[in-house]
Amino acid sequence: MPYKILHSLLWLSGLLFGVLPFFMHHSYGEISPYLGENNFGTHVLIVLISAAIGSTIWGGLSRWLSSGDFIQHKAKTWMLTSLFGLWVIIALGYFGILSSWAYLLVAATLLAIVLFGAIRISHHPAPKRTELSKIWQWLKHPQASNGPFFLALYSLLAWHNITLINAMQELEPMHKFSLIINRMCTQLALTGILYFIIQLSIENGPRWSRPWIWAIISIAPITIVLDLVMHSFWNQTFLFFLNNLGTDGILNFDRELRGGGVDLSIVSLLGIISGTILLFCGITYLCSKLGSKWKFAPMWMSLLIVLGFTGATIEQAIGMSWKSRRNWMQEYQEFGLQLSPIRPENGVAHFDVEFRQHHWQTQHESIEFKHKPDIYLIFIESFRQDALLSEITPFLYEFAQNEAQPIDHTWTASNGTHLSWFSTFTSRVATAREHSRDVAHAKQWPGLDVFHLLKNSGYDLQIHTAKSLEFRDMGCHFIGYGKTPFSVIRECVEGDATFGLSYPEREVIVFEDLKKQISEQTPGGHFTISTIDSPHFKYSWHPDFDIPFPDYYEHAFFPSSPTEEDTRLIKNQYFNALAWGDHLAKDFCEHLKKIGKYDDSIVIFMGDHGEEFQEHGGWLHVSSLEDEQVQSPMLIKWPKSMGRGPEISEANHLDLMPSLFEYLHGGSLPIDTAGVSLLSQQEPHTSISTTAQGGLTKEAMLLTRDGFKAYFTWPQYFNGRQSDTLTLTRFVGPHGDIILDSPEDYANALEEFFPDGITRFFTKFELTPK
Repeated sequence: MPYKILHSLLWLSGLLFGVLPFFMHHSYGEISPYLGENNFGTHVLIVLISAAIGSTIWGGLSRWLSSGDFIQHKAKTWMLTSLFGLWVIIALGYFGILSSWAYLLVAATLLAIVLFGAIRISHHPAPKRTELSKIWQWLKHPQASNGPFFLALYSLLAWHNITLINAMQELEPMHKFSLIINRMCTQLALTGILYFIIQLSIENGPRWSRPWIWAIISIAPITIVLDLVMHSFWNQTFLFFLNNLGTDGILNFDRELRGGGVDLSIVSLLGIISGTILLFCGITYLCSKLGSKWKFAPMWMSLLIVLGFTGATIEQAIGMSWKSRRNWMQEYQEFGLQLSPIRPENGVAHFDVEFRQHHWQTQHESIEFKHKPDIYLIFIESFRQDALLSEITPFLYEFAQNEAQPIDHTWTASNGTHLSWFSTFTSRVATAREHSRDVAHAKQWPGLDVFHLLKNSGYDLQIHTAKSLEFRDMGCHFIGYGKTPFSVIRECVEGDATFGLSYPEREVIVFEDLKKQISEQTPGGHFTISTIDSPHFKYSWHPDFDIPFPDYYEHAFFPSSPTEEDTRLIKNQYFNALAWGDHLAKDFCEHLKKIGKYDDSIVIFMGDHGEEFQEHGGWLHVSSLEDEQVQSPMLIKWPKSMGRGPEISEANHLDLMPSLFEYLHGGSLPIDTAGVSLLSQQEPHTSISTTAQGGLTKEAMLLTRDGFKAYFTWPQYFNGRQSDTLTLTRFVGPHGDIILDSPEDYANALEEFFPDGITRFFTKFELTPK
């Protein structure tokens, strides 16, 4: 067998050897290359690095065996021995006979046997001290290394980092200047490290692999640009975006785009991706041609790595003496990769916890209701609290002032639609959603227990929406399919009259059909869910609607570095969409009044989450738990016979179902919910908002009560599941950050300012000893 074929087979086998531990979920103590679900982007990096290491080791062995006299040293024999042995190890690893450290140990043993045999039996020259000079000569010898590509890559990284630093509004100019020095040094070192990874991969791989290696590296500039877009648009990294999508989200990316308001077919998306990759591959090829005579010694790259690492470390060492902990932590939130071993403490206090499981929906098969009014629950997409103004949403503003229960402001249960809906319907903390979906999947999607409880108690359930409910399994999980408790499920699917139309056009059809159906229903016993989705990005309204803000942003996508005027126009576009939603809400209520069903019905308008417009450096939602994203109105009009209900200073969407059930039952129920009833709760109570989409802040839980806020994070929060550890990242009072002396002080402050929240949301909440 020719050497080139043997070398290729050994290189490919080394690549497979490197990635097998990931796919077989090997673990090395507490470390595993497979990090669990919702780590798609990180897993891609791990696979690429593992493949590079495995192929370089075994490809390098092949190169070494073939050096010198190929026939005299029996290089072919030892290459075949290596190849056969490696195949046996890979097979044993695949079938689970070898795993973890044993898998690596046996491979190391094979490597040692081949090296020993080639040297002792076949007299292959062993590396000598004098041969170390060859490494030095290689480092000193100028060679063509696609210098223009690495220079362009570093320039792109520098531009990316400086752009992000300039957008960090909380940092003072001196802090920004210091951080720019840190990032320039960091990117210098990273560019040098990437250079050596590429060089080793190319020199130890077969010649045919080089175009493929460069094709993969050509994706790096694309990811840098996408990362900047993600930072600017959603205030999160591209890596976090991929992780949050997970494998299922990647496989159904067109569905994810539609859920995010981007109407782009999978064919179009694949075309854009393929074209972009081909373009950058072409640019990389041109760089290699331009740099064919541009030679430089690898030694200079080694010096740049040392210089970059040293510079970043010195900057952090000096900075720790004058940077505030919060601003220093912001560096690590903004830039996940820092080379310096000097870093701020991760959080101010750590806790061992156990989330309380609220299974109140299964405590009763049915409930005897004293009252059974019609209930109309209408979600208004992306409705932030401070947009409830007479000049934007005049009908809903008057509705809130004169008819709805007086609530000063409302916290959403999360910052994303699927999580917010789950908590609103179930009065369970949003971190319970993934486990609930697992159980529902195993039961073949029966729908939420709360809806079965309502049906068994005599309610007819219907949903009429202009959106598609396939996003994140919202439809099958919440509404159910097959044995669903809903008598009517209308959504935007192929075959429906709304399919293919814009959101406003769909909403006109859905609400007209819903009004006709309501007119024909007997009063009482109907629970109807509907949505107004036009205020979701891309904010839209019906062409016949007279918008209140004629000057608005008309482009498809937002600028990455917006001016104040850009932001004002974009907010006007959003306000116009909300005004259209307000028009639909008014028309719906006027119809209920016209047919005589308004006074005796419960009518609820609520946002699923808020919306950010650069208040904290990003757009839209699903990127933080700041007020703009987790304060959204919940307007509840009770039947006229009851009045408006008690005045509440602040509420949470978790409180909706306990309030409804108390009214329907005619008194309080002995059920354990995460929310509280707004009909009987008079004192301020703790609200909780949780998310799997904390963006750059990495903050996944917020406790708030009476002006005080506590933000938390935990490892793997982005998988959407509950953790047994929490880290308190910051504690905020009515006048700003509260800085205390010790973790014990923070623990005591949590008990003081959130006395009801700890017991309502947790069965265990203990400070972790140092």
